[in-house]
Amino acid sequence: MVDELRRTYPDVSQSSLRFLEREGLIEPVRTPGGHRLYAADDVAQILRIKKWQRQRLSLDEIREHLARLRGLPEPVTLARRFLDLLIARDLSAARLLAFGADDAGLPLEAIFAEVIQPALYEVGVRWERGDLLVAQEKEMSEVVRDLIAELSARHAAAEMHGPGVVAACVEGERHELGLRMICGLLRAGGRPVHYLGADVAPRFLAEAVRLRQPAAVLLSAKLEPNLYAVKDALDALRPAPDALIPFPVLVGGHMAPEHPALLREWGAVPIVEERPAESVRVIESLLAAPRPAE
Repeated sequence: MVDELRRTYPDVSQSSLRFLEREGLIEPVRTPGGHRLYAADDVAQILRIKKWQRQRLSLDEIREHLARLRGLPEPVTLARRFLDLLIARDLSAARLLAFGADDAGLPLEAIFAEVIQPALYEVGVRWERGDLLVAQEKEMSEVVRDLIAELSARHAAAEMHGPGVVAACVEGERHELGLRMICGLLRAGGRPVHYLGADVAPRFLAEAVRLRQPAAVLLSAKLEPNLYAVKDALDALRPAPDALIPFPVLVGGHMAPEHPALLREWGAVPIVEERPAESVRVIESLLAAPRPAE
């Protein structure tokens, strides 16, 4: 695992790993033969430390960050507290809780998938049961929308590289928070993203594609009535009727796992993963793969 880490991050050398170990910042397991074994948690900690080093934090500051991270409650507890604060309408405290977890070093993908997503799911359940008013649900969604945007801006790479993507919710679809998380993680990895927002008509999507010339398009469709809006969007992206779309169009949201065969028939790539980070890995692997015309 650490060899793969060094191939992806050349600055993670053997000497840098030994230095981190001598300073007590990582503690790999030793085999009877003396070889070091780095588990997934070790690799995550190494990446965290390298990021802080690039931000020019001192060793003492890094130790302080790691201590704060170790002192954080489990993500499931954070999610429950976050939800309780939203329900209690203590919205500023809910924001501070998320930012505190971020300041302590909890990875952005964990904040999205293990804190914010479970809380949003429960908000939806309570709204469907009638335990929350529409006004409450909308207010909470706006707070979370701003929070996702601010966290994403905090983590956006200083320099974007590689081909960009255009992202949008199909016409009529207003559930955009999941797509916003994916866009935030893509930008954190240095991928240029042109996000158009919710309820985007096909002609405006096509305009953005002509303007930006992306390597891929990301569409989100959650509600069943919006399924055929995906087809309208795909048709708008074709250079001619019945022609192939010259770039991959990936579709996420509830419609992807519910209608994968139909989406493929229309020429799209369904993303069935629920966690934003898993969706990002699918997107990046697809962008890294050579196109048939190449």
